[in-house]
Amino acid sequence: MQPLVEIRLRSKISDEELEDKVGKILTEKDYNVLLTGASKVVKPDGKLLCIYLPQSIPQKLNDLAYPVLHEIQGTTDNRGLASGSKRVQRDGSRYSRANSIKSSLIGYFERQGGRFPFCRTTAWTGSNAEKFREIFPLFKHLESEFKQYVPDRYARQKRRAEATEPEWVIGDMPWTTVTVNNTYPTGVHKDQGDLDEGFSNLAVLRRGDYVGGHLAFPRYRTAVNMQDGDLILMDAHEWHGNTQMRLDSEDAERISLVLYYRTNMITCGTAEEEIEHAKRTASKALGIEPTAADTVTTQFTK
Repeated sequence: MQPLVEIRLRSKISDEELEDKVGKILTEKDYNVLLTGASKVVKPDGKLLCIYLPQSIPQKLNDLAYPVLHEIQGTTDNRGLASGSKRVQRDGSRYSRANSIKSSLIGYFERQGGRFPFCRTTAWTGSNAEKFREIFPLFKHLESEFKQYVPDRYARQKRRAEATEPEWVIGDMPWTTVTVNNTYPTGVHKDQGDLDEGFSNLAVLRRGDYVGGHLAFPRYRTAVNMQDGDLILMDAHEWHGNTQMRLDSEDAERISLVLYYRTNMITCGTAEEEIEHAKRTASKALGIEPTAADTVTTQFTK
């Protein structure tokens, strides 16, 4: 266990100042505390903001996971403020979208209505089950660190995961979902949909040469320059984002993976029950008899 320097934050910026930063990429002017060693950071109200663990990930696990994570370079325009842009409606679509960024979901996700009225395995996970299992050793290490350094939050999240249908939980660990971001700075945002009483686990694997990309908490003017193999256990319901990045080599890459429990996964039934729910939803939407919904099942189970 790494010895931690405890940092008690004494001040924060005003709501008006913070509002001006929401959705934007940060700069060096947005922090005056930069974490460089193993640290426990406590907010002015006495609650835990984060625990920073430099070089937490053993090199063997880093090397094992990197090839798999490097391949996960899907793009999305559904990250909202985290994309560094605001949502707008485009080309007559009824859905609003933000800038497209390299960010992917792996693991499992809850019902959303619309296209996904059922709990599901994410697209990458469904197509790459063996590769998904290859990164479980890394996840198990992160779980061990989570349990050791933030035991109260870990216990709450673990109990929630144990009360969830096991097919929607990553292994026997306290997470349902992982966001994998590749080499883009996030705009200032709060994470939504993850368990309030839990804690997010954010790890970084980096290659090549780049400058910036610090993880920052602008309300508290505090940041950390996450290096290869670093882990931060953090309250992702606080406003956070990254500073600007400058890529200095062709192979420059910053992979961040954020592991968390989606709050509504507790409502998911078994896979069979979710398929039946999708059938009923399809029947209602298409105005057909429930028994006829079997003919459209496949479009809801992919």
